[in-house]
Amino acid sequence: MKLSAVIITYNEEENIRQCLESVNWADEIVVVDSFSTDKTVEICKEYTNKVVQKSWEGYGPQKQFALQQASLEWVLSIDADERVTKELKQEILSSKLNKDAYYIPRKFYWLGRQLQFGGCGREKYIRLFKRLKAKFTQEPVHERVVIDGKIGYFKNHIIHRSYRNIEDYFNKFNRYSSLEAEKKFKGDKQIPFVFQVLLSILDFFNRYILKLGFLDGQPGFLWAIFSSFHRLVKYAKVWEMHSNFNFRQDYRINRIF
Repeated sequence: MKLSAVIITYNEEENIRQCLESVNWADEIVVVDSFSTDKTVEICKEYTNKVVQKSWEGYGPQKQFALQQASLEWVLSIDADERVTKELKQEILSSKLNKDAYYIPRKFYWLGRQLQFGGCGREKYIRLFKRLKAKFTQEPVHERVVIDGKIGYFKNHIIHRSYRNIEDYFNKFNRYSSLEAEKKFKGDKQIPFVFQVLLSILDFFNRYILKLGFLDGQPGFLWAIFSSFHRLVKYAKVWEMHSNFNFRQDYRINRIF
């Protein structure tokens, strides 16, 4: 098996070295960077000479472009805030790989704890696949890989450490909620405010009670409340786009002055 590890980056100097160390056994490492302003590119060049810079167009287009830069038969798609465990590495290298793609489970860590409940304990994603059998959808966020062929499963995990702390969470919170709102705005009608609030409350109840998020202690509670708030903010941004509030406000201010 010849394997390309493919990563997209933007200002990931705090994450990227550990990510690259976890895939340094790959035959090829491809990094597509969106013109980072920190030391991300400098660090990546310590591990590979295949670092390409491309302006950001959304997660789907960026990952599809990265896939097109790979040259080997098999591709492992991994994010900069993820790590391939030693156990997963051994499972990949020792497997016969008689399918066209594989789901890989993922362990999510938040505030120093692995979340095992609240919907976080059973995550799995297609991350290993034959290059010529795969393509990424073009959504700007929540992209997925589409496989033309049979899909198998691995037992061992990828480690996901997406947020360093609560401040980092809310820095990303704003960007992700805006991307999701833009997608909703283009595809859906506006949801009445009362339903926006109700959906957010139900989301918290589902995560924290029905999916046993309370068993993850305080990190589980914070993850459930922040996630439900994320949903509310997303729909609030969709409402703002439909109402064109910013345009009307700017118009009134200009008339005053």
